[in-house]
Amino acid sequence: MIVLGGIKNHLFQADLIVVLGTKVELDGTPSVGLAARLNEAINVYRQGYAPLILVSGGTGKEGYSEPQIMADYLIVHGIPKQVIIQDELGVNTRATAKNTWQYMVSNHFKSVIVVSQYYHIPRIRLAFHAVGINEIGQASPSYASWRDFFSVPREMIGYSAYWLRIK
Repeated sequence: MIVLGGIKNHLFQADLIVVLGTKVELDGTPSVGLAARLNEAINVYRQGYAPLILVSGGTGKEGYSEPQIMADYLIVHGIPKQVIIQDELGVNTRATAKNTWQYMVSNHFKSVIVVSQYYHIPRIRLAFHAVGINEIGQASPSYASWRDFFSVPREMIGYSAYWLRIK
């Protein structure tokens, strides 16, 4: 379920695209994985599935704000600044879910499309459901890395921990 649950995109007309952050390189550029997520979000946005993109993350050990780096990347790639929302407090998946829910409530939004690596999608969906977001689409980039070898087992543990915490 962890691997298969995030492989297939599920797209529909939504209020918001949410891109979860990950590593920024020491030189302040998005890692290959983060760039892949952002490119997928650009693709979903350009297809007209949602009018806004929320980028969520924290400040990593590299010293850069993930949301700022993500927003800058989107702008350089033609996404209008006014459609980008930055969540600087999305330090983990649960925080991103909570912050997204707060943003959605204050804007009367009902639906999202989450963008992350395929193995992360099931835990994101679980976290978003836990805060009351129930209309959740998903998209993951066609990107794989040798790190997936470690990431998939980590997500199995993470998913179980999230599931146990909300039960």
